[in-house]
Amino acid sequence: MHRIVVIEDDPLILRGLRDNLQLESYEVLTAVDGEDGYRLVREKQPDLVILDLTLPRLHGYDLCRRMRLNGLANPVLMLTAQTNEMDRVRGFEVGADDYVTKPFSVRELLGRVRALLRRSEGRIDLANQDELDEARKIQEGLLPADEQIIGLRVCGLCRPACSVGGDFFDVLKFDDGSVGICIADVCGKGMPAALMMASLQATVKAYASIPIRPRDLCTKLNHLLCDSFAAHTLVSFFYAVFSPDRKRLTYCNAGHNPPILSSASGTTRLHEGGGILGAFRDWGFEDRKIDLQARDRIVLYTDGITECRNLSDEFFGEERLIEFVDAFEGADALALLHAVLAAATTFSGGNFDDDLTVVSVSIA
Repeated sequence: MHRIVVIEDDPLILRGLRDNLQLESYEVLTAVDGEDGYRLVREKQPDLVILDLTLPRLHGYDLCRRMRLNGLANPVLMLTAQTNEMDRVRGFEVGADDYVTKPFSVRELLGRVRALLRRSEGRIDLANQDELDEARKIQEGLLPADEQIIGLRVCGLCRPACSVGGDFFDVLKFDDGSVGICIADVCGKGMPAALMMASLQATVKAYASIPIRPRDLCTKLNHLLCDSFAAHTLVSFFYAVFSPDRKRLTYCNAGHNPPILSSASGTTRLHEGGGILGAFRDWGFEDRKIDLQARDRIVLYTDGITECRNLSDEFFGEERLIEFVDAFEGADALALLHAVLAAATTFSGGNFDDDLTVVSVSIA
């Protein structure tokens, strides 16, 4: 079944489009403003987008342009009451595939929908939606569930910009009771980044063990990336081992956004370690040890959080995130995770152009 997203702020037109498309056995998803529509396209990867131009929050031209700039190749059928030739030309220039002028014939619109879907079936830049959905489910299955372990709780969330993405996090439990926590961001988005992520995650599981220090794990991964993968495959990576008996965290940060440690004594950024993985084979890495206390909190994140923007084109930023974590009342990891995501969503209007991952750790 083909999936179609309809973005239209007129409720009568929206209802009519939805009903007629569903009668043709299409799966139909709807949005009434540009920002929500863009998010729906990014997350659901439809086979076709039917797009009104005069939308609240984000104009149809800007939505289409943003899709193309972010690598979304979904066919776009624009709807508009404007009949000027220059308006239609502008639509094609920002990435539209076809145009229908209001008022329109439902029969003609359905014919154009069938034609666009028929043409898209032969395009190599559009993966089969069922395959993308299955890949997303597989990727989600590789991520750990929330972990309640003696001495700490770990909660995480990973949301790709497309159906699949290049962020991941993991929680590794060892026989001596210690726990490994990692987060990584593969440069790029979509299927290539997702394939690299899966390979890297499997490698981390194979290499990580009690005898290996975080710095040595980073060294091994860096050698592997430099020796075995295509040039310019860069990965920011953070790995830590928590010893619950001493409440000690040993970590190495390989060019990743510094996690935020919030404690009664203040806020610390965990930045020590080395450079990004995959850049230079001879880069060295170092460990850092930190003694933690009950009710300490650590937030690990990727730049999908800090680089989301508001309508004034301002970044959410690391300083705003630090202030939010430091001011958060309570030590529950799940509540903190949801609060961070809600704060970034409110700030950006839910518009995240990059993969994002947040991991919250609370010390018991």
